[in-house]
Amino acid sequence: MSGVWTVLGGIFGLFLLVVWVISIVDIVRSHLGAGKTAAWLLIVLLLPFVGSLLYWTLRQPSREEIQYQADSERALRESAHDQAFDHTGLG
Repeated sequence: MSGVWTVLGGIFGLFLLVVWVISIVDIVRSHLGAGKTAAWLLIVLLLPFVGSLLYWTLRQPSREEIQYQADSERALRESAHDQAFDHTGLG
């Protein structure tokens, strides 16, 4: 039974590591200003899981991310508008 817990702990640890690294990279790449960047890095480094969870919960999207999302949705609508309607659903 202890082998199962070891595997589950390893999977959880790997997941936490991936979320932690992605959070740190996103904080550094975001242009938050020196004070906010340092504060978020400190929080995420000291409290990896809780800090990452807080960061992703409270994070505000940048203008570039909002514009990219709007452009993607517009392109999707335009491509759907250009396709012929197929009521059979077969393709």
